[in-house]
Formats: sequence, C-alpha cells, structure tokens
Amino acid sequence: MKNVIVTGAGAGIGRETAKLFAAKGGRVVVADIDMPAAKETVEQIVGAGGQAVAYRLDVAAEDEWEAFGEWMFAHFGAPHVLINNAGVMDLGGFVEMSAAQWQREIDINLMSVIYGSRVFAQQMIDDGIRGHIVNLSSAAAYFPSRLEPAYGVAKSAVLMASQSLRVELRGKGIGVTAICPGAIRTNLLANGERAGLTAAQQAAWRESAGGMQRYAYTSPQKVARAIERAVRWNSAIVPVAPEAWLLYGLFRLSPSLTREILARASFDRIESVIPVAGKALARLTGK
Repeated sequence: MKNVIVTGAGAGIGRETAKLFAAKGGRVVVADIDMPAAKETVEQIVGAGGQAVAYRLDVAAEDEWEAFGEWMFAHFGAPHVLINNAGVMDLGGFVEMSAAQWQREIDINLMSVIYGSRVFAQQMIDDGIRGHIVNLSSAAAYFPSRLEPAYGVAKSAVLMASQSLRVELRGKGIGVTAICPGAIRTNLLANGERAGLTAAQQAAWRESAGGMQRYAYTSPQKVARAIERAVRWNSAIVPVAPEAWLLYGLFRLSPSLTREILARASFDRIESVIPVAGKALARLTGK
C-alpha cells in the first residue's frame, strides 16, 4: 500500500485529493492546522472504505515538518507521494501590503513547500522509493497582478522550485509536478485577508469577493483528478481550468501583452461588478 501525504487536506482541493488517492488504494495522511477539519476528512475517507489518519501540522513551521517526518517514518515509513497543497491567498498592492503580510504569504505558500520537499524527498531517497512530489503553484505564478503580488511571487517561486527539484531528483526516480490552478470553487478568498481594510470592511470583502468564488467554473474534484494524473504520468507543469491554460499560453507567447491586459485590473473595478455579477450568477445557477 502506498503512503500519501496531503497538506491542507481539511477542505477544498486538499480534501478532494485525499479522498481520491484513498479511493485509489492509498493510505492517506491528512495533514492540516485545523485538526477538526482534518478529522472530518478522515471520517469521510474511512466511511467510504478507505484508509486515512489525521495529523495536525503548521506548514509554516520548519520544526513541525521535522517532527512530522519522524512521526511519519516511525508509523508508516517513507511516503510514496507528497502533495504540498496548503496555502493562503491575501490580497493587496505591492506597497500596500505590510512586510508581515508578505512574510505570511512566503512562509505558508513557499517555505512550506521547501520544508516538506526537503524532509520527505530525503526519506524517499534513503528508502529507494521511486515516489512523486506535487506542489500546488497557481496560475498566479505567471499572472503579474496589482491585486495579489505577494501571492503571485510566492507561487512563482513554487513553480521554479518544483522545476529545480524535478531536475535534481530525476536521477533518483522521483517525479516532481507543479499544479497551476485558476479560479477554483474553494474558500481560499473567503479565508484570506485584504490589506488596508478595517475589520468591518474586511468582513464585507470576504462576504462579497469570497462568496463569488463559489461560482468558479472549476471544482476542487477536477484539480484532484489533475493531481492524480500528474503523478501517474509524471507531468512537469499542469495548468488547471480554462483561464489557467489561457494565461499560461498568453504569457509564454507575449509577456508584455499579458502585463498590459492585467494592468487594467483594479479593486475598484472588481468591486463595482461584484454585486451585479453575483446576482446574475445566482439567478443562472439557482444558488
């Protein structure tokens, strides 16, 4: 039985990915900082006949990754698949966001990938496992935006780190994939922060912008299937969702044109269309 680790598996893409790998016969370690959510994922997996265990992990803490590695090896041995999925998305301009907010994005979205990949790649190497590491990047990695620069910088670094690790581990028989989703029906925006707002404004923003994310075309299940295929096919970079593929192609074709188009986006313009778009989508979807 293959051991599969999924971080941020208490909800969204992580939960659906954990469920899919368990359904494929894997023993899944559901890692999340929210232990009740992790246990709920485990209950769903076990209820469907799969095998899973919950583990509380703060992915931004290097010492917790080291302890996790020791626990994992002692209980189940080295993993065959590591999926670094945990992440947050805070919004705000490059200058507008504080240094602490920048650091939070880097710690959770980038350093967690580095910590986890170092610990478990070494375990795979030591045990001679021809395994696979999947890192969740984002379409934001090739999406230069004034709305989410910190998130984009972190995810761009994840994309490059994944490619560097892929080159390094190729001779060990260990594959590495960067998954680059576009807009997905999750609570990522609703759980994030926007710089420069009061507490009341923050709550209103989460309700409006975060609520809009539930109308995204692509589901977490689709991303989970893309991840599973990437492991089987040993894919290098996998955009997920039509807009992710469009931006990927556009940026490769003409970075300057991409920047010109995206420079027109602003919070004021987005906020002006959210109420109208929300009502229209609600009528279309019946939600």
